[in-house]
Amino acid sequence: MMPMLDVAIVGAGLSGLSLAEKLLPYKPNISVFEARARCGGRILSGAGPTQDFTADLGPTWLWPADQPRITALAERFGLTLFPQWDRGQSLYQVQADATPATYIDTQTHADSRRIVGGCQQLINGLLQGIPQRVLQLGHRLLTLSDQGSHVDLTFATDSAVITHQARQVVLAAPPRLLANNISFEPALAPGLLSLMQETPTWMAGHAKAVLVYEQAFWRQQGYSGNAISPYPSAVLAEVYDACSDDAETSALFGFFGLPAQIREQYQENLSALIVRQMGGLFGPAAANPLSVVIQDWSREPFTSVPADRIPVFEHPVYGHRALQLDHWQDKLYFCGTETAGRSGGYLEGALDASDRVFTALTL
Repeated sequence: MMPMLDVAIVGAGLSGLSLAEKLLPYKPNISVFEARARCGGRILSGAGPTQDFTADLGPTWLWPADQPRITALAERFGLTLFPQWDRGQSLYQVQADATPATYIDTQTHADSRRIVGGCQQLINGLLQGIPQRVLQLGHRLLTLSDQGSHVDLTFATDSAVITHQARQVVLAAPPRLLANNISFEPALAPGLLSLMQETPTWMAGHAKAVLVYEQAFWRQQGYSGNAISPYPSAVLAEVYDACSDDAETSALFGFFGLPAQIREQYQENLSALIVRQMGGLFGPAAANPLSVVIQDWSREPFTSVPADRIPVFEHPVYGHRALQLDHWQDKLYFCGTETAGRSGGYLEGALDASDRVFTALTL
């Protein structure tokens, strides 16, 4: 049996890692367990054809005007923020074969900022302050068992099923994912379990595409890169400029309009369908991207469950009181952006949640 941990944090996304970094000076005997072979959770930056360009395949923007925690974290790590490119004509296309209408949009991203090098820089910054011994990647949590004085955590790894013990456990992962994948002994109260199952995982049913080009032809033609395609058969419903801050690398990115089941049916042809749509929006110059990168979060087993494949059209209400309380007599806590009382679903919410749990663990 491994030595008893003071705190076991399950989930190495923004919330779990920020909690670990803050907690280490107070409780050095902690571990962060992560099912994936990487840290970051829904924060994922994909490399383009040039090594110095990374595109955000998960969260892209933060809003410094009303998101103080994530702004302060970026500042602490010396990261540079830059505004989303919105200059020029934006496009609105009502049907695939319709000529797009043009309009000027100065409001959609007026207060938003991107991070030079991508949101992955936040994760890299946090990892600088977390010793390697703390991180346990490739550990998929199977069972939590309340033993009175501590909690037993049983994990599956590539090679074995192992059990760790911890005085306190923090679940820094989407509540719905936890409800679907973990066995709780004793069982959680039915009301709490159904609340977890009914809490949508932010963006879990969505997918993003990034198209890298030799040059930002849309800027040269007087377009912002913004394009809205609200018709049902649109592959990408929203498109935006994704160029690097110095415009050395030119790219567009978009959110899929097609729901998960349709994306699955057309999986082999998605890239070609996207390129065709871009041609209909921006003309022949859009027909030859250097690369098309697709990140479908609905296909990620450590993000999404089948219920997430049903589209969510409004921002869910997050931060339910039951997910902010301790359970199992101060031994079990929920963390993660879906539990945040403020800015739930966003990067800011992940830090809001980790601050709340940090306070509870160090009182």
